[in-house]
Amino acid sequence: MDIRILIDEMVKSMGYRTYPGYPEEYIWVDHGDGSGEVIMLLESSDLDKVREFHSSTVSFPGERFLFVLNDDPNKDILSYCKGHKITSVTRDETARLLGKALIDMQLSKKKQKRPVVREPRENKDFILVYLEEGNNPRYIRPVVSGEMVTNSIGLRSDLIFVPHHFFSYTMKVMEGDNLSVKEGNAMVNAVNGRVSKSINGYELLDTWPTTHRELELKWEPLSSMERAKRWISDSLETEVVEKSETDAFIIYSRNRVRPLEETIKVTFINTCYYPIYSSSALVMDGFTGEIKSITDYV
Repeated sequence: MDIRILIDEMVKSMGYRTYPGYPEEYIWVDHGDGSGEVIMLLESSDLDKVREFHSSTVSFPGERFLFVLNDDPNKDILSYCKGHKITSVTRDETARLLGKALIDMQLSKKKQKRPVVREPRENKDFILVYLEEGNNPRYIRPVVSGEMVTNSIGLRSDLIFVPHHFFSYTMKVMEGDNLSVKEGNAMVNAVNGRVSKSINGYELLDTWPTTHRELELKWEPLSSMERAKRWISDSLETEVVEKSETDAFIIYSRNRVRPLEETIKVTFINTCYYPIYSSSALVMDGFTGEIKSITDYV
């Protein structure tokens, strides 16, 4: 049996689930209560792969595990894991865990049922949504039509729906010496993880009747929420130039706007399919009409 399949079954038997996170080579586990973990299977003593695992998952809000599969664990790797808050599991311990899981699966064929939607606990700033088969995200109605795209760029284009997670947020911000509260919305591209300011005033439809393509979701709401938090903090940290006048002078002053990261509260709203029109490498945004590159979306 493939080790990844065995771990997936072990996770299910514990009442959790795995999901297709990104990068795809890691195993992403959701506990269903806002916590989770990500696992890397290390087949060789390659420290560079461990470094890559750290850099790819450093913003992940849950635990990180390294399952060592080779006979000779590298001391540098074990030291690196310890210094970067990655739990390393030796080959013998990995074998014990997977062996026990295999026996447990053999003895019990019952599978625990997991809820489709979990309500947030008090004071939590997220909602996890599990998209079961037949319960897809809703479609954002394009403002731009295919004919408008053809007239603008002179090429026939395909309608593609890109999954996006939508979030609202509130935070406290220091503007110079003054404390204020800001709120807004952000959206995360669930294919490439890019964050941007959310659109508003859009119409949602349960289905889209004409020919189109739907891209596969790679970023789940939990991991996307962490990217949204970082984007919110980075995008609001700036300097504002203020102008004031007296009878004799014009005074310009700089006030630094600094978000207080510990006050950022992000709430998951929904997952929707966002419309774009693609013609080769050229893309027109189906809602704003902006012309961009296909790499901005995939």
